[in-house]
Amino acid sequence: MKKLSSVNKFIFLLNNVFAILLIISFFTPSLMPEKFGIIALLSLVTPALIIINLVFVIFWIIIGFKKQVILSFFVLLLSLLFIPKLYKFNNEKDSANIDHLRIMTYNVRKFNVFNWLKIKNIDTEIKELITNEDPDILMLQEFRNIDNFKLNFPFFYNHITNKNVQSGLAIYSKYPVINKGAVGFNRSGKDAIYVDIVKENDTLRFYNFRLETTGVIPDEDFFGHKDSEKLIKRLYNSFKTHQKQIDTLNAHIKNCPFKVILAGDLNNTAYSWDYKNIKNEMKDTFLEAGKGFGKTYEFKKFPLRIDYIFVDENINVIDHKNLKQKFSDHYPIIATLDL
Repeated sequence: MKKLSSVNKFIFLLNNVFAILLIISFFTPSLMPEKFGIIALLSLVTPALIIINLVFVIFWIIIGFKKQVILSFFVLLLSLLFIPKLYKFNNEKDSANIDHLRIMTYNVRKFNVFNWLKIKNIDTEIKELITNEDPDILMLQEFRNIDNFKLNFPFFYNHITNKNVQSGLAIYSKYPVINKGAVGFNRSGKDAIYVDIVKENDTLRFYNFRLETTGVIPDEDFFGHKDSEKLIKRLYNSFKTHQKQIDTLNAHIKNCPFKVILAGDLNNTAYSWDYKNIKNEMKDTFLEAGKGFGKTYEFKKFPLRIDYIFVDENINVIDHKNLKQKFSDHYPIIATLDL
């Protein structure tokens, strides 16, 4: 049996640290941010911890140390039991019903009003993308009601939540809207809206939400904060706010008499308390019928899934698609449903 060199002993020590961190992250969905804020921050890096442990497995196999492989391999196996999958292989589903419902959600980042992306006429590009995809229900976050952005939907509801730049949330529908409203979180710019639509004999409620931003700016020192302490404090406070927002939204959903479809920008990963408590018993359309990493946001080239479509457990998910067009800091997603 080969002995570990000093370098490999240090690498194995790091392997132990990252394996333990991944194990701790299994429990973050059950830890309330208000009480366990610092530990809850692990949810943001859980995807990276999974990949790092996979790299350790490959490394030990390549250099021929089988005993050291066991640690990360075992932890990765446990992750399949405790947390949502990071990567999904193709999961095609059939349906005899040809009358499907296509839902699209997209954080359009205020249509690039501050020229974050060096692309001209982004509102026109987004309009063309939506027209080509032809969803039945469209939910937009960080939406601005501008003259150049007019879509061919008979029903539209818009609620301004950020008065400084006149941005907010919008829902477009091909089907009649019989009721609509906003769910207040008592924080400017962070709200949810809903509409009740009638499709044949069904009445469905659609919620469009955007939780508080974490304030992370990927390309700046300390991600846009003065130092690491300020960054951690901002993340901690954001997660506490998320908890209040989700509690408010869940209380509203609890009184809904219809099947619910919930879509929007969670500003957190699928390994968080936020995800577990906003999803509840609903289906995550990516886990039901998606494939790949399900990237909706790119953080320094690392794919993250922070935008979601959740549907009532009695609704069948036929397809989930992640689009790759870069007209925002988020990527749009589309789910096809069989009611």
